[in-house]
Amino acid sequence: MSALALPRHSTLYVQCKALVQAADCILVVGLPGVGKSLLLQQLSILAAEQRRPLQLLQWDIARQPFESPHYPLVDGATDPRLIQAVGTWARGAIAGWRAAAPRAQLLLVEAPLIGGRFIELARPAADRAEAFLRGQSCHFLLPLPSVELRAHILAQRAASIAAPRHPNEAHDAPPELLHALWQELYTAARQLGMQPPALSATRYDPAIYDAVYSHVLRQRQLLRLPLDEALPRPLSVYAGLEALPQLQASRTEAAAMLEQLAQQPAPAARQWFEP
Repeated sequence: MSALALPRHSTLYVQCKALVQAADCILVVGLPGVGKSLLLQQLSILAAEQRRPLQLLQWDIARQPFESPHYPLVDGATDPRLIQAVGTWARGAIAGWRAAAPRAQLLLVEAPLIGGRFIELARPAADRAEAFLRGQSCHFLLPLPSVELRAHILAQRAASIAAPRHPNEAHDAPPELLHALWQELYTAARQLGMQPPALSATRYDPAIYDAVYSHVLRQRQLLRLPLDEALPRPLSVYAGLEALPQLQASRTEAAAMLEQLAQQPAPAARQWFEP
């Protein structure tokens, strides 16, 4: 496990420690390149310090059993049906985890939401997961880096992709994809009637980022985490996470979910940021 990077005298440390003590589930949400992986790592260290057993659910890990030649990547993009299948499975997996896990166990989830990745966790549904996802013990945590910190994170990411210190770093979203995802979020803000300034079409804007994710998560317990200072960088933001147990579908479960969705009528078209 990597070392704790949160300064123990800081407000950030106090907030994260209190959250780990109180929550049953913490879902770290947001764009790539806002510090989600580092925050997930640091929360896992705090959980270990408090002797809380831990389980992870991460988009990049959860999707793997669902990938097949029938649902290939197209120009680097994941098939929408596969995205829906992973998110639908995740709701059932969380409900099953809550029913079976020891009460002291903490579930940490890494959920981008943008592009529909785990968006099902943000949308209300009439199933056994809803009461838990809406409840007081389940927190959606949105890191909100300043403009300067976001630029610092992206520079670090470019460096780690070029010279990875952990195998996962080589597969991080490259700068051009991060730029495309920001433009997608900016377009979402416009379609939601938020009238973002034109200059923000190509530049990260914390206010726009906050507004769109707050809209998406308006029916969840949302905790915003403003960030303006870079933390001491660990060996890798992924160090230690690979040793923790993951919620993951079996290949059989994944195939069954994909088959079930393939037999259903196509759902009404809607964007990931729509309810």
